[in-house]
Amino acid sequence: MRRLTERAGRERGAVAVVVAIWTVLLMSFAAIAVDLGAAYSDRQQLQNGADAGALAIAESCQQGVCVDTADKYAKANKLDGQAVGKVVSAGSNTVTVEVTSTHTNWFAGAIGFPTTALSARASAEWGFPSGGNTLPLTFSLPCFFAATGGWDGAGKPLVDTTVVINLKEKTCTFPAHNEVPGGFGWLSGTNCVAKVLAGNWVLTDPGLDTPSSCKDFDWTTLRNKTAVVPIFEEFTGSGSNALYKIKGLAALTITGYCFGSDAGWNLDKCPSDKRIQGEFTSFTDISGTYSIDPAAPHLGMSTVRLNA
Repeated sequence: MRRLTERAGRERGAVAVVVAIWTVLLMSFAAIAVDLGAAYSDRQQLQNGADAGALAIAESCQQGVCVDTADKYAKANKLDGQAVGKVVSAGSNTVTVEVTSTHTNWFAGAIGFPTTALSARASAEWGFPSGGNTLPLTFSLPCFFAATGGWDGAGKPLVDTTVVINLKEKTCTFPAHNEVPGGFGWLSGTNCVAKVLAGNWVLTDPGLDTPSSCKDFDWTTLRNKTAVVPIFEEFTGSGSNALYKIKGLAALTITGYCFGSDAGWNLDKCPSDKRIQGEFTSFTDISGTYSIDPAAPHLGMSTVRLNA
């Protein structure tokens, strides 16, 4: 009987050891599942803050005055506000932001890991765009300068006026007046979008009516909106063989148009007098879809984007 009692005691002791080991293992698994998941969420918040801070600083630098808002956006994007943001490097057209925080672990503290240090970085660049997707409608460089007078160092047009450009207008185009009709021209494209690059030639889509790629386009989506348009500096050929050499990209806020009986707004004498009305404006794109080139001309449009 005594032997049986001793044996049972030993078994209970062994079970206790096994239970203790499994308890530690289960706590470790909980630490991995819960604490790592929470840390991942915090890390994503830090990355959002780093991205936002880098973009905001890049946009301010593009406008001429670099404002350090890294810490502001770091705290704003952290749910508990407990994050620190700082600029770790800056170049002539790039900035890198780092955001740090300490995550308090819920379970891992019991096994010797009470906190986890987290960090995230983001780099952004700024400059003038040399190419990308635009409205398939290009304006001549003389028309552009007649409407704006050029751009000052602060990124503002020297002449801030509304411009009306007719499809048959000759007043602001090249002296020879032998380009395709108008101070601007329709470009070939897809789904009412032309992909252009400064220095390259783009094929025209001739005629006074809207191009074939815009057949089903809803022009009401551009009313009082800013559209990216290419500016051409040279042309060659005529009709369906005409080509425009792109100088750069500009931003046009559209306040009226008359392209045909099915595409007219805010202008009289439509559709007999086909034209577009708007204002070339200072505009910064943050979509990240436009290429940046140090040699790109300053035509009022700038762009900032995150570096990969």
